Amino acid sequence: MLKLIFIGMRELLYRFKENSLFQVAVVSIIILSALLVGTSTYDLNPEAQKVLMYLDYFVTIFFCIEIVIRFLAEESKKDFFKQGWNVFDTLIVLFSLLPAGESVLLMRLLRIFRVLRLISFLPELRELTEALIRSISKLGYICILLFIILYIYAVFGSIVFSEIDPARWGDLGISLITLVQVLTLSSWEQVMLPVQSHVPWAWVYFFSFIAIGAITVLNLIIAVLVNVMTEINLDKDDNI
Repeated sequence: MLKLIFIGMRELLYRFKENSLFQVAVVSIIILSALLVGTSTYDLNPEAQKVLMYLDYFVTIFFCIEIVIRFLAEESKKDFFKQGWNVFDTLIVLFSLLPAGESVLLMRLLRIFRVLRLISFLPELRELTEALIRSISKLGYICILLFIILYIYAVFGSIVFSEIDPARWGDLGISLITLVQVLTLSSWEQVMLPVQSHVPWAWVYFFSFIAIGAITVLNLIIAVLVNVMTEINLDKDDNI
């Protein structure tokens, strides 16, 4: 009899957990939690701080209830903690329950990570995150390739342009920082123009670096991520 009651409760909690309104509520509370953390960085009056404190208590209690519902709705309780995202969510909630004591700053920093629950809750974000994790090894080789390109261009730029613009090309370290700025395409023309007036062929240096570093390497990163995403989708299709 008790077993039937537990099964009925579990099925009821499972339907409640999968209900679209409940899922919208969870996402809304996660967003509210993010807003609370951001709002706490402002200099607020005591009344506003008190309201934020009670809202934070509400968010923490809601997350605790939500985790308990998900745990009880699981058919096999052992399997619940075999899923990495469930462990991740549980740890975030447990960190939220730690008493602040004198480490108020630490607790405020830990509450920032509650925003990451959006990743575990939304399937699309989970897939993207899993793709990033699975592609780390391949992306590592691309990063090595990018560093080699940066190093060659930085040494070349430091040798050729150091006397023209020492603030940007004075040594290898400064040249690397300058090329990272060029790599982001942020005001890169302001880096090129001072040396272009003294070295007419400098545009070849900058355009080739942008073509190789910013365009080619970036496309390689995108290609790796797309390939991993395809593999993940194929694995899911095979499991269906």
